[in-house]
Amino acid sequence: MSLISFFSCAPTTIETIKKTEKKLETDDKVEEIVELEKSKKSKDIKIEKPTKPENKDINFKNIENILVVLSDDKLLSSIFYEVFTANISKYNNLSEIKFIHSVDEITETINNTILIGPINSEMLVKLPPKLGENTFILSLSNDYSLMNKFADNEIIFIPNSPYHHVEELKNYINSSETVGVLYKQNDYGLKIFTHFKKTNPLIYTKSSSYGSSAIDLELSVNLLGNLDEIDKIVIIDDTLSYKDLIGYLATDEKIYPLDKIYLIDNFLEQRKNLENYYMPLNRTSFNNIDLTSMSIPHREYLFEKSVEISLMLADKIVQKDTIPKKIVHPDLGELLIYSQMIDYPIIFD
Repeated sequence: MSLISFFSCAPTTIETIKKTEKKLETDDKVEEIVELEKSKKSKDIKIEKPTKPENKDINFKNIENILVVLSDDKLLSSIFYEVFTANISKYNNLSEIKFIHSVDEITETINNTILIGPINSEMLVKLPPKLGENTFILSLSNDYSLMNKFADNEIIFIPNSPYHHVEELKNYINSSETVGVLYKQNDYGLKIFTHFKKTNPLIYTKSSSYGSSAIDLELSVNLLGNLDEIDKIVIIDDTLSYKDLIGYLATDEKIYPLDKIYLIDNFLEQRKNLENYYMPLNRTSFNNIDLTSMSIPHREYLFEKSVEISLMLADKIVQKDTIPKKIVHPDLGELLIYSQMIDYPIIFD
């Protein structure tokens, strides 16, 4: 194996008023005409939504190289290297491997290559124009909103993702008649909420975004209306603001039942079995792993598992000349692969 590393006077007054009124009437008519013309033109303009690329003809037999695209994130890059050095000796089929730290380092069209990464979504967006023949991506970004930028058969999103959590949440809220959604006022909150609306168009009833101040939190909850009329509440947050938010989820008579709240927070905190006010919340977890006993930060642990899976998949693809339908991970068990992602055993508890 060869390892290469690269790394914005009254009569007068009356007369003046009359003239001004006439001028205003004229200006109003001109503006009406201009607006009418703009309206006509806007109807003539056809806005075409970007379409998903068609599936490619990929001959996996011709894939010869492995390109690892990391990032400037020192923590995630170091985790990748640790997992790589600890596991690469197991995979004799992964022989030609090159490391780079940015998609911008790719100056020529890539052919006959499996790409592992990029880690962040900003780099992943830049990747499509650089891809040639027989390329396949094992993405380490958990931003599933970028799926439509790639053909179905050219990419698998490896990490466990809050987008996947939304999909699994359907099983817990689909029998509810009313669902309120509160989401953090940031990129994470907006993206996951957009996916939630798309996934559950007929279920959710009201929604509101929230910031961090007490006034903002109270107003956001009030916008949901009468909490007694809401069967379930979904909170989408990748910060700790949700803890303050929960304090406002109450009526004059009672606190909103915590067991009817579902939190999608991308494993921000440890799932330790502590006696605290927020334990009854339903949070994303795994049905075959006890996260509460772990000392390692969960997001770091899950990224480590993603790297292991990416190496396992790369080896299977090179060895079998095809994309496997499932993979067996020593900790996570049997994982099915479909719709550009891995079906992790997610539960809410």
